[in-house]
Amino acid sequence: MFRKSFRLSLLALLLLHVPASFAYQADKTAHTVTVSPGATPAATTTDLRNAFGFLISRPDKDTQWTMKFNPGKYTLTGQVMASGLQNTIVTSSDLQNPAQLVKIAGWNSATSAEYLLYFRMCQKVQLLGMEFYGQTDFAQNTNPFWPDQGVYFGSCNVVRVDGNKFYNFGNAALRVVTDARDPVPGVNSFKTMVVNNLFNNIYQTATTATDTVHGGTAQSTWLKNTFLNLRGSVKFATRTAGGQHIEFFSNVINGGDHFGLEINNYTDFKIQNNTIQNIKEVAMNIYTANVPNQFNWGDDFIISGNTIKNVGRGIRYAHNPYSSGYQNIPKNLVIDSNILTDVHDPLNFVPAIWVTGGKVDIAKITNNKLSAISNKQYLDVAAGSTNVSIQGNTVDGAAYVAKDK
Repeated sequence: MFRKSFRLSLLALLLLHVPASFAYQADKTAHTVTVSPGATPAATTTDLRNAFGFLISRPDKDTQWTMKFNPGKYTLTGQVMASGLQNTIVTSSDLQNPAQLVKIAGWNSATSAEYLLYFRMCQKVQLLGMEFYGQTDFAQNTNPFWPDQGVYFGSCNVVRVDGNKFYNFGNAALRVVTDARDPVPGVNSFKTMVVNNLFNNIYQTATTATDTVHGGTAQSTWLKNTFLNLRGSVKFATRTAGGQHIEFFSNVINGGDHFGLEINNYTDFKIQNNTIQNIKEVAMNIYTANVPNQFNWGDDFIISGNTIKNVGRGIRYAHNPYSSGYQNIPKNLVIDSNILTDVHDPLNFVPAIWVTGGKVDIAKITNNKLSAISNKQYLDVAAGSTNVSIQGNTVDGAAYVAKDK
């Protein structure tokens, strides 16, 4: 009896001293880690950091593990970092009742950093069926609040962001980029798929690096996402060469105070079958960002099958020179089979489809349907461009005849 009582007392004592690092549940047979909201925001933040720490340091990194978030509100006191995470699915355990990650009231970006989740130097990570909430309601104005950001993927390879919802971020709800601390200069962010997500009342999504040595991302696909109430844009920007091979397919951008889709200094960019509407300024703005690293960009843009309506301006491709005067001549620009309607340029002189800023070689502006263009400026291609084909376009149902320049 004494020995049994002693054993029970010892077990109780051990249970009382279980460290906080065991607040999550790890099942090594099922390869799962399960987390729940903690008793306090501080406990929740610590639990998540410890759970990610377990997954990062696990010995069987070649085996896929799943981190399951039980339903509930996860209020965080600071950024949760997952540096070096590999072969992991991060998901709500109940996709019909997603886990909600939010910042504690009064979140101080100076001490807590800017993101809810921060993935760096990761491989084969999936983020599925989660909800993320920022702190910016834009009730007073549409200005950005730069410290308020959502999820970061820096210098990661093979990432899937699928079926998530992002609300109320004053800067980037989602940033996919090459990390500033990456020892590899240029672009070292590859193969990200962003699919079936909702972004509502955010300033932007972005691929802009925070330094001038690293670039954006490459081999990325954005598919069937919905963007509502944009304050900035869906932005792809790179400050070095190597931002390339991007697919932006079948997305909806509805409502914007600035741009719809904004692209700086990328090459090989396919923009197909999207709907962009109710944008105050430019629906699709592609232009040279004046960065210290001056490099060629702009080849192989395909803009086709998109629907653009009720916007300030339509499609702008502006291959302007850098401030030094350096400028390449991009090749293979295709703007085909797009529908543009109700374009009301506030300056009253910008064409609905405008190729400007510098010459292009091999440009096909074909089979586009334009209607209700308020300033009656329809198509224009920069003087001196070569191998230009403008045919099959219509204006208000009638064939458009290109003007000689």
